[in-house]
Amino acid sequence: MSSKSEGSIYRVKIRHLGQMKIYAALDCLSPIESKFLLGLLELCSTLENSSETENQTFDVTRSQLQEWLSEKNIGCGITIMKKRSATLADIGLFKKEKYQRPKCKPADLFVLQDATDVLNVPAKKSEFKDHRPHRQKLKDIKTLLIEGDSQILDTSLPVRLARSERLWNGVFGSCMRVSRTDPRRTEPFSTIYRFGSDKIEIITSAQSDSEICHVDDQRTIRNIITLVCILIAEQSDLGKDIKNEFFVDIVDLLSLMGLDGSGANRDTIRDSMKRLYSTNFNVIIDADSEAGSQFAKQFGLTPGADDLNFRFLTELDSSIDREYGGRGIRRPRWYRIALHSKTFADLIDPDVISTFIDNKEILKTSSGLIHIFYSWCSIHIKRSGRIKRTITLPDLKNFMIPAASYENFRDRFIPALKRHHEKSGHRWIDGCKNRINIFGYIAEVEPHMSYDFMFDVFRDKSDEIIGDRSLHNKLLAQKKMQPQFDFGSQDK
Repeated sequence: MSSKSEGSIYRVKIRHLGQMKIYAALDCLSPIESKFLLGLLELCSTLENSSETENQTFDVTRSQLQEWLSEKNIGCGITIMKKRSATLADIGLFKKEKYQRPKCKPADLFVLQDATDVLNVPAKKSEFKDHRPHRQKLKDIKTLLIEGDSQILDTSLPVRLARSERLWNGVFGSCMRVSRTDPRRTEPFSTIYRFGSDKIEIITSAQSDSEICHVDDQRTIRNIITLVCILIAEQSDLGKDIKNEFFVDIVDLLSLMGLDGSGANRDTIRDSMKRLYSTNFNVIIDADSEAGSQFAKQFGLTPGADDLNFRFLTELDSSIDREYGGRGIRRPRWYRIALHSKTFADLIDPDVISTFIDNKEILKTSSGLIHIFYSWCSIHIKRSGRIKRTITLPDLKNFMIPAASYENFRDRFIPALKRHHEKSGHRWIDGCKNRINIFGYIAEVEPHMSYDFMFDVFRDKSDEIIGDRSLHNKLLAQKKMQPQFDFGSQDK
């Protein structure tokens, strides 16, 4: 096991593999806890040849277990992993200790105990009451919203394509924390955003003691923008006025993301929305300079302004739940949101091209770094023409997320590419060139002695969204219009 492994360690003795039937029959485990434990044991059974002969144990990293559980379609998000581990420790199935790693802070070590140690632990009682009456209350909430002609973002809207927005998925995506473990949780930090040959300073901060958003919140932004764009088109077709007030059921949002409505997933989205509400992006430009003037013009900013502030969500509350039976529901599920005024104004103005068509499968992508890499491709490879870019991993990092540390970026981006590649049905081969399809952009990623990795990136001309026969390129050919997908003029 690498000394650089991150996260918890799970230790299982070889003899525990012979107790799998006993573990499977334990009354003190819920079905999902049983799946988690049996998944750990099954993984260990495949590692028998690599066991430590002296101690007769297996040490499994959290990432190894997550990869294994993911293949079995068992929930394995970090929040879920922590919850399952803590629950099994409370029951007595895990003994929690510390695992010392060279040059790293100690990790949590969960040592599996014998199944016979917990045979007498009573079956777990449900900690929640029968929620069938509250399901009816949730239906009543939606009925009231519909009758009040409220603007509802849910999966009844036909989602055929995803949408991204040039500021939030482009510029500000580069100014977020690189991961949820990025220590810059509450302290403001500055990003120097490249704009052609010039640079724009953007300061990212959070209100009060709330957390600053991180790149994985890109998925939440893209999903909300997609639903808002669809709703605006629907309202416009009906001749209805559109206002900057939307109601969203987070279970519907999770469904669009390809996730179930479990409590852990709901909490993930609630936390994401809270970060997007609290995080402020302060754009500092010299309004009198050519670069500042061009930046303002490119993104439709107020002419002459040199200190601009943006929050993705300017209103976020769950008053609907509180007013209509929310106390009987464990956690809020319906939210009322409002977008930044400029974002909303751009979305409803047919003369402003601020959103761009994406493959809807990107809505299910959890890695924010994949979202930002896709945006980089959109800027530099574009959606027409024959552009091919060769770039080193350090240079790519400086474009994608300049203020992050290179090591943190590398150690998260390359595994994210590997997971994306393997989920697409392909095998990642370490030490060799891998050809990855990022929703229509092809990235050939090859190890390099000096720069860790070298990238060759180009467009898949046969892709239905960004290929030569895409709707975008057909419009270009018919109307000789300017390419609509342009987050900024970084490519000068």
